[in-house]
Amino acid sequence: MIHTALSFFVEELNAYLQSIIRSPENKAVLSTYVNHEGSVVTTNQDKLCVTLVNLEQETTTRNAPAGKNAVGTPGRLNPTIKLNLYVLCAANFTDYLEALKFLSYTLAFFQGKNVFTPQNSPRLDAGFDKLIVELERTGYDEWSKVWGMLGGKYLPGVVYKLRMVPVQNERPGAPLPVISTIGQAGSEA
Repeated sequence: MIHTALSFFVEELNAYLQSIIRSPENKAVLSTYVNHEGSVVTTNQDKLCVTLVNLEQETTTRNAPAGKNAVGTPGRLNPTIKLNLYVLCAANFTDYLEALKFLSYTLAFFQGKNVFTPQNSPRLDAGFDKLIVELERTGYDEWSKVWGMLGGKYLPGVVYKLRMVPVQNERPGAPLPVISTIGQAGSEA
């Protein structure tokens, strides 16, 4: 579901950007701007690079009850895990003012619409009840660590937390025993 959430995030952002700049071009891409060898990805030039930089379990839903499995057979099914994804939106533009403009567009979009539900976002995957987008406070020290971890030079950017990303294995675990009689322990039936 991580890939589903991030793809949706980028699709929604692109739809907004296309309406603002009046162009069918996708300006937001789901990619890091530095490849695994440490070189800048040249295909991401003049793009808003959306990159997963961290994830954690959402603690407010940690003790949720176990759900039903999709196949409808009795079986142990652990509760759905809800994740928070920390996503960097880095403006990788040759023109610095253009980078700031696209960063401003991104901030404006998620300030105006920060909760996505099946009702207000038909493209949201059916596995999501909602997806909440929160602007993260990132200080100088954190920024330094993020860019050091990514292996790149600083770009204008912002970090968002995508809350409530569900992860559930729909395959049941060990079968549950079927109860065929009801009686008291130790009594003869």
